[in-house]
Amino acid sequence: MEMSHPAIVCRVCPGRKTDLVAVEERQALRCRLCGRTWWPYDSSPSPAPDYHTAYKTAPSERDEDEAVAALQAGLDAATAAAKAAGKRLDPMARRLLLLRRAALADRRAYATELEHLRGAATVTQVEYALDHAEVAAEALCAFDTETDGVYGSGVIRAEHPIWDDQPDLGRAYVRQEYEQWTHAERAVLWKA
Repeated sequence: MEMSHPAIVCRVCPGRKTDLVAVEERQALRCRLCGRTWWPYDSSPSPAPDYHTAYKTAPSERDEDEAVAALQAGLDAATAAAKAAGKRLDPMARRLLLLRRAALADRRAYATELEHLRGAATVTQVEYALDHAEVAAEALCAFDTETDGVYGSGVIRAEHPIWDDQPDLGRAYVRQEYEQWTHAERAVLWKA
């Protein structure tokens, strides 16, 4: 699809114009002021990272699905052990499961949206994927809000009103947190 003269403004520098640029042999939008680049179909009005930035180091969906299942099994076992011992479970394990589950749901919703644009997915499939992603994002946001953001690592906290402005901004919050988590994971690996 060829675009010309986009009327989309940068979400970081509101009111500034964007230009079309070639990135990885595709058209992308770039802010004339700050230089931020994002894909045309990934233009929710938030300062969170776009889809490609957030998930550039993510494992394949299949590997992520297996990791989420393993995290769930490990959390179930740890919860049972903690309950039997009369101890409290570390909330960080629960948050990691919520984060990775929400990121996987976001990635699947995104893929389903693209498949719909190509004519390979129905509106019902898109709605289901979007609903699933929204519920998973809400669970992560609720956890971070209830724990006063102690476990969150993004610049904008879960309770900030920016996440309430648009229906898909919960997914943007997930992208912010996932990108920060993978950045921290890489830093730990480099130190080892």
